[in-house]
Amino acid sequence: MASTEVVFKDRYGLHPRAAMRIQTEARTFGAAIAIEPLEGGAPVDARSMLALVSIGIRLDDRLRVSAIGPDADAAVAAMAGLIAAGVCHP
Repeated sequence: MASTEVVFKDRYGLHPRAAMRIQTEARTFGAAIAIEPLEGGAPVDARSMLALVSIGIRLDDRLRVSAIGPDADAAVAAMAGLIAAGVCHP
């Protein structure tokens, strides 16, 4: 298992296009990846765009990214990098 905390940096919040980018990246890993708002809320599956959008992530929200599986470290690093960079702005 691997996990890290990251601050969400997309100024528009986690809208469907951003959630789709996270979902697409998450599906490239064998690990199960969860994203959890640290200010309250349950972890959601990073492979589900609808679940991601439903938790209402906004600019500067603190999140925990965690993964379990053979490539958990790489999955957490990739997700954290994508989120911290501003998901829709490569």
